[in-house]
Amino acid sequence: MLVAVIGASGLIGNNLCRALLQSGYSVKALIHHNTASLEDLPLEKVKGDILDPEGLQAFVEGCDVVFHTAGKISIDGDHDGMVHKVNVEGTKNVVEACLAKGIQRLIYVSSIHAFKQQPESLLDESRALVGSEGFKHDIAKSDAEKEVMKGIAQGLETVILVPTAAIGPYDFEPSLLGQGLIKLYQRKLPTLIDGGFDWIDVRDIAKVALAAMKKGVPGNRYVISGVWQTIKELSLLIEEITGVPSPKFTSPHWLAKIGVPLAKVLSRMTQTPMLYTHETLEVLLRCNRNISSLKARRELNFYPRPLKETLQDTFNWYKQAGKIE
Repeated sequence: MLVAVIGASGLIGNNLCRALLQSGYSVKALIHHNTASLEDLPLEKVKGDILDPEGLQAFVEGCDVVFHTAGKISIDGDHDGMVHKVNVEGTKNVVEACLAKGIQRLIYVSSIHAFKQQPESLLDESRALVGSEGFKHDIAKSDAEKEVMKGIAQGLETVILVPTAAIGPYDFEPSLLGQGLIKLYQRKLPTLIDGGFDWIDVRDIAKVALAAMKKGVPGNRYVISGVWQTIKELSLLIEEITGVPSPKFTSPHWLAKIGVPLAKVLSRMTQTPMLYTHETLEVLLRCNRNISSLKARRELNFYPRPLKETLQDTFNWYKQAGKIE
């Protein structure tokens, strides 16, 4: 069976490629720019862009299953319009390419941010999608799901996976969350921020994606969550694993918001991405704490590994890859 992975060089994409190869599948990988995460893997690499409809159709032709993991993450709006283009128009192009080439099954990796956030109520597959009131990235992920649903209505056999915050090994770029972990290890974060998030091992996302290819019910969503922890709890767990002391001070939100403009200036001066913006502060404060993966456990045999194991493996990989000393 020939399987196509779109967004193959990203954190989720390259871990998915590894899982597919280990399971004996032939893999065709669409790569937009960075190939470092796939250099040691025996797969077919194709340079391409999901904003190129004709190129996408040529890429998926002859494949049995397509995994769509590509996307553009933003924690500071959509200043050049690319968050919408990549997530919404790109997903529309993927759906149309699959329909045009008779693909048997599409597995689309969405995001928990596509759902409306209500911190204290249970979040599962029945939760409504974000409307026009959300952040630009959240709206884009919500609208991308709507494009997938249009494909389902036209007969495209599709399964949607909705993971929370992915962390784990083979984080080559590294991701924004990975950069935060590295800065904690390097003691470059003088203070923590109040709030938390639900953390999931990227390898568990890849594992459940393979299960969705075989056993996922077409037209269905599956929420993929791990464990919710505050930033302070996460930092203390990292201290336990690495021996690097956790920052002592946790900044309240009102104080962190005051510091955002200064952080933007420092980001421009040092040419480094911001980790804390008004959006991330709101997410940490208001994201859902009670997220159910019962459906994925029941139908896809999904059971996430302990967060401590994830962090141990992640920091071991960062050391082996030379990301930290």
